[in-house]
Amino acid sequence: MKRTLIFICGTMLAAVACLAILVAVSGMPNAQKNGFNRKWLTITVHPQLSQPLPFTAERLFGAGDDLYLSEPSHRRVYRLDNNLRISDTVNLNIDKALKPPVNFFATGDHIYVHEYNSGMLFYKGVHAAAFDSVKLSAGPYVKSLQLSDSLVVIRGFSNGGFQPVFMRINTRSGEQRKSALLSGKADAGFSSDGILCSTPQQDRLLYIPYFENGIYCMDSDMQLRYQQHTIDTVFNSGIQVASTGEGDMKKLYASAPRVKVNKRAFANGQFLFIESDLRADNEEENAFSEHPVLDAYRLQDGSYTGSFYLPVDKRKVLSYHINDKKLYVLLKDQVIACDLNL
Repeated sequence: MKRTLIFICGTMLAAVACLAILVAVSGMPNAQKNGFNRKWLTITVHPQLSQPLPFTAERLFGAGDDLYLSEPSHRRVYRLDNNLRISDTVNLNIDKALKPPVNFFATGDHIYVHEYNSGMLFYKGVHAAAFDSVKLSAGPYVKSLQLSDSLVVIRGFSNGGFQPVFMRINTRSGEQRKSALLSGKADAGFSSDGILCSTPQQDRLLYIPYFENGIYCMDSDMQLRYQQHTIDTVFNSGIQVASTGEGDMKKLYASAPRVKVNKRAFANGQFLFIESDLRADNEEENAFSEHPVLDAYRLQDGSYTGSFYLPVDKRKVLSYHINDKKLYVLLKDQVIACDLNL
């Protein structure tokens, strides 16, 4: 018993020592000035409606006025009414257990489930009994968007390589269009991992890397329309990648801590909103630690407009969904609707 306790204590001390070394080497985000300021917008965002949840949801998604919640077991999704109450349960009835990461989308009266590691897309009408499926990629993909009932955009791998590419796939015709944007490093996308979102009209695709101050805007033909910087000063947060194994069994992994710059992003018809993970030099530490700060950029050219706080607990935010000027926020214990008018 005594030897076991000594072993456990020794292991814990070693872990603490390793953590201290990592912090000393990489530094902690927001521990010092970050070299940029925010322009504060003179708006006040108030929650207009809130509804407690009887369970912990995973993600908020929707299309138009239709709003849904997914839950961690991935066995069902829930439709919400105009008062954010659960009005319907959609059983997913997929003949296999879905393994994360999994992403959900809705268009019209259909639900779409993207299972990244299997390269699969599952879809069904809300009231249909069973799902259909289609293979999107021979290998896994790491990001995805459902643009319509037949158009999907993924960031995946071709020819078994470690350089991810963006692909727009027509699931009916099989036509594919590719973009090699941010595919310069053969590191499986570790250094350029990020957030993929689109405008409501799906005429612009937006990619915001997690670890650098970039905004990349593509059109529906996968052509780059502009590249812009976010307001912070991080070009790349020192991503280091190592590998194990050989040949087909070779695996890549991040070998050092990564400082996330951009946390979440979404867009309406006018603006791209990015929840930043970096505190500005003119920002109070308490306000930044308690509330999400959203930086707004004009969709036309990616220029910075200003920033504002959301009046919710930053530690409880799970996801966002925006429908024109109505912003929905999923927290761990409730759903909140806010009017967002810039």
